[in-house]
Amino acid sequence: MVQFASLTAINNSKTPCPVHASLKASSTSIVHGCPGVPRSIPRIETVIELRPANGIPFTCRSVGVELRTIQKVSVPSTIGSNDTFREYKIYEDPLIYAPPIGEFSQELLAIDIPILIPLPKDIISSGQFPHWNASTIHKLLVKITCGNSHIDELSYIESFPVVIKLYDTLPLYRQYNEPIIESRTSYDNQVIADISLPISSVGPKDELIVFTKIMTNALNYKINKRLRLKQLTMQVKEILECHEGGLPVRKEHKLYSNTQNFEDQLLNSSGISYEFHLDFPVENDYLQLYSPNNSNFSSSQTSQSRNNSIDEEVSHSTAYFYKNRNFDKISEGVPITHVQGFTTLGKLFSIKYETIIKVKLNHAKDMEIHLPFTVSTYDRISSDYLLKWIMKECQIAKMKFGKKLINKIALTHDYDNMVNLLRNFNKPPVVYRYTRQDWVRLGFNLEAFGNNDKSLVDYID
Repeated sequence: MVQFASLTAINNSKTPCPVHASLKASSTSIVHGCPGVPRSIPRIETVIELRPANGIPFTCRSVGVELRTIQKVSVPSTIGSNDTFREYKIYEDPLIYAPPIGEFSQELLAIDIPILIPLPKDIISSGQFPHWNASTIHKLLVKITCGNSHIDELSYIESFPVVIKLYDTLPLYRQYNEPIIESRTSYDNQVIADISLPISSVGPKDELIVFTKIMTNALNYKINKRLRLKQLTMQVKEILECHEGGLPVRKEHKLYSNTQNFEDQLLNSSGISYEFHLDFPVENDYLQLYSPNNSNFSSSQTSQSRNNSIDEEVSHSTAYFYKNRNFDKISEGVPITHVQGFTTLGKLFSIKYETIIKVKLNHAKDMEIHLPFTVSTYDRISSDYLLKWIMKECQIAKMKFGKKLINKIALTHDYDNMVNLLRNFNKPPVVYRYTRQDWVRLGFNLEAFGNNDKSLVDYID
């Protein structure tokens, strides 16, 4: 694909930019590798193409490039909302092209500048969070300086949105398939609550399971014999954490709540067990990357998914999830799969999720247990396909950069060191000077060289 954007003069001059900038046409994303997987060498790899805007050769002083992350969050308050924007510079190279030594600028017909920008390990995933009016986008900025001298020197900036998706929270990863177990004793030392999550990462339509067991404390010799369990409540909350002054440190939004009554059932050392099940919501069925009718899944799951009508409303005690809802306007640079909530760690804000188990007792202190879990943008079905692609990307990186270099990059946490290690793999710019030979290389008619009657585009073969 070819990406375009409007060139903007830095000094607010009305002088039109003599250069048209674009990224080289490609059928794949400019982001190569798998962000979140260091051994795949996640990177931005493309070619910046500069062409004359009006068909006349231009004088180029220098070309620079930047990668920026822009985070926005709007936190509601009693008197309105706090809209906060922050830009973070991830990478900068002010001279990806400079004229030969001794020359102030160079007259060019065109120039192709390959760029290779490694992505840091703490890069933030692109995404949009409608409830908090928050978003994270990335932009590639190209700064072009033109002119024959310091007097008429002008600089222009063009920006390209960059979609960055992380693959470090796939539900199929081993660390997310090991159970999380929490055992908590009530403040009066009468009751023990055992809570466990067999799977700690869920995606859209994945099932979240919480095992609970409430029992008396066998180590306490002064147990109240009238201990009874009244009810268990499970809640799922989305948590916004802000990391800068002027914003609230923590905001919560309840996504789901379900209460199970036990009608004052008597507690003993054997305990009372109960399982909570929740099919995690999906904003829109069209966000499913792969069909659920997969041979790896049971026929009962398949028939259940077929029975779900398109306009079905999934309701719970205190929360409603609507399928196929209309989306708000999506920010440029946000993928359609990242417009519903997911776990993300950022510099301005972070989004986290936790499940809360509330235990209501008779003749004992009530309890409340919080267990954090991860929400992925991909479900278990799509993760199976993505894992194969990730392994392939790791093999491609190994063949291109070598095993030793990959080991160095995987072990380092110094971003500048990563940039220096990959610098030698970036190709030099291809310059098309105002000569007959380069004129022909660009596809122009040789007979039209030096003819000012028509613009260059009229002579393209």
